[in-house]
Amino acid sequence: MNLRRWMQEWQAKFGTMEVELLVADVGQSSLVVDVPNGTIVLSPSIKVSAAEKMLNKVYSWWRRQPQMPENHSCSLVSY
Repeated sequence: MNLRRWMQEWQAKFGTMEVELLVADVGQSSLVVDVPNGTIVLSPSIKVSAAEKMLNKVYSWWRRQPQMPENHSCSLVSY
């Protein structure tokens, strides 16, 4: 699997919703979803299979929102 291409594909998918997907050292095997700022931060230590599952769930949730949710604060999803 080409990880760079995989990441670019996810960035493009989220980019259509004006959501930025980053990789940063946020903790061991975790994904941080900052809804008000439209940002998702993926830990570099997370397994690709786990990241794929979580990103699919977050993407599905975000697509169902009629507009950018303003009342949500930061959420943390750990695996």
